[in-house]
Amino acid sequence: MVARSDVDRVAASSGSLAVQPPVPYAGTAPRDTLGSISTASRRLRALAELSGSLTDLLTAEEAADLVERQALAVLGASSAVVVTLAQAVPNVSADASANGQPLAPTSGRPTDALTLVHAIGLPADVRATLQQFPLDAPLPLAEVARTGEPVFLRSERELRCYAEWGDALIRAGACAAAAVPVWANRHLRGVLGLTWAAPHEFDEDERAFVVSLGVMCAQAIMRGRLTIAERRARETAELANQAKTQFLRTISHELRTPMTAVIGYTGLLADGVSGPVSPLQRDHLRRMRDSSEHMLALIEELLGFAKLDAGEEEVHVERVLAGDVVEEALVLVMPLAQKKGIRVRLEMPDRPIELHTDPLKLRQILVNLLANAVKYTDEGDVVLILRIEGIGAELRIYFEVTDSGHGISAEDQKHIFESFWQVDQTLTRKAGGTGLGLAVARQLARLLGGDVIIARSEVGHGSTFIASLPPRFIPAATPIAIPVAGS
Repeated sequence: MVARSDVDRVAASSGSLAVQPPVPYAGTAPRDTLGSISTASRRLRALAELSGSLTDLLTAEEAADLVERQALAVLGASSAVVVTLAQAVPNVSADASANGQPLAPTSGRPTDALTLVHAIGLPADVRATLQQFPLDAPLPLAEVARTGEPVFLRSERELRCYAEWGDALIRAGACAAAAVPVWANRHLRGVLGLTWAAPHEFDEDERAFVVSLGVMCAQAIMRGRLTIAERRARETAELANQAKTQFLRTISHELRTPMTAVIGYTGLLADGVSGPVSPLQRDHLRRMRDSSEHMLALIEELLGFAKLDAGEEEVHVERVLAGDVVEEALVLVMPLAQKKGIRVRLEMPDRPIELHTDPLKLRQILVNLLANAVKYTDEGDVVLILRIEGIGAELRIYFEVTDSGHGISAEDQKHIFESFWQVDQTLTRKAGGTGLGLAVARQLARLLGGDVIIARSEVGHGSTFIASLPPRFIPAATPIAIPVAGS
């Protein structure tokens, strides 16, 4: 506000402050041109129009500019300004004041300065004095920030109640002024100030209108700041996610190279290339190789997840038979099943099912689902059922994997597709792995235009997972939900 800035500077220095008259706002509408439109209805329409405009994504400066222009146009003011506190000043009481607004704090340590957000109708030198001024200054703007109560000054006599500030404002050409608090979420955010070039009477409706402008201004400013904060938080999260992906990619690559060498040299020793090997040594070498291959599989899983997470996986479509891909997946899973004494059964139609998809990714989906089923099954069978359902655009190929394992509780089912999550989170868990099998399977299925879901699971009675794919891959296709009822 013009008056406050000038008064602050006057009060802070012993010399006089040269103040130029406020520049009248070009858009101000004279009161005598309103015609038959009532003042009350015009203000209501102005508030409605302003409310609609402030729903847009605005910066604090843009929001203040809209409010100021509306105030100048509707009220015939000559200048307007919005100042804010550097921080929110919280209420110390939940009570409301007589005018329905929250009470300003009377204790604590509030911000000690008010800062300019935006101003209209001010000369450059006057605007410069408003950049920042103390909260305890003997000015209406500062008083409103301290008390939370609006101030209305109708004439030069009332302006002079603020000593040097009033004289400075009168010299600048103002004859009346108003300052209202800018409230949002029961916190004082700042002050809206207005000046008039002629004495001004503030009726009850006009006072309410100015107070409403202050509230709307605060809400818009806070929305703008929250939006900026949200954008920055999202950018920070994206950078962190990129860093995580790069770390996984780098560490997986660095671990894979020496692990491949360990497997190679272990095989050479077991084959007797470097000399005779006893049966006991050969058994130890076999165990070393099995452990190394398991480690390499985990590394490959991490590397695959990193590529998926970074959106770097490409789909290479081929014409394949679903049965052939299933057989390839079973070859990779059978050693683990045989080691545990688990039987894996396959049920599929007599006629071949043709797919146009990425066979390597489909195989990985099936391997992950089957290996997960075997891992959590101690006895019994794991069954893979291949079926085709639907007609035309609704045609889908389903791969249903059912185990007789531990089962998953309803609460844990909410998390099983989360990356690195496992039912047993303890370091002493019996089942190993990275916790990426199901997460990667679902991401790959969705990449191919399908999905993976848990169709049924009960603690102690096993689980059923279903992967679905369209018969023909369509780039950028929306994943199709799997109807559980058909499982």
